[in-house]
Amino acid sequence: MNIEFHMPHGRVTEKIVKSVRDNLIKMYRSYKNISRAEVYFKEQGRTERNKFCEIDLTIYGSSVSVQRSAVSFQQATAKTLKAIADKVNEQIDRLNQPPDIITSTVRV
Repeated sequence: MNIEFHMPHGRVTEKIVKSVRDNLIKMYRSYKNISRAEVYFKEQGRTERNKFCEIDLTIYGSSVSVQRSAVSFQQATAKTLKAIADKVNEQIDRLNQPPDIITSTVRV
């Protein structure tokens, strides 16, 4: 799995980056179909909740994306990681469900 980080220079601590990387690797170990992760840290405007964390995962060629904002990058990261884990678990459950209708071309 490739992990890319995009962030404003000097605004995000190494501790936060390491935490995100470790969580994404843990997620990859439980679900091997994740091929790419892009993590974006952004600051927008001068409002109270202007720190954004966005994670885009590529799974089976499809994309799963989550973005959350908070007062600090650490809080935004925690919210984003929880939301992306929930979305990945939904996708795993969806893939493990049997199909609604089973069709067969074999005549008995």
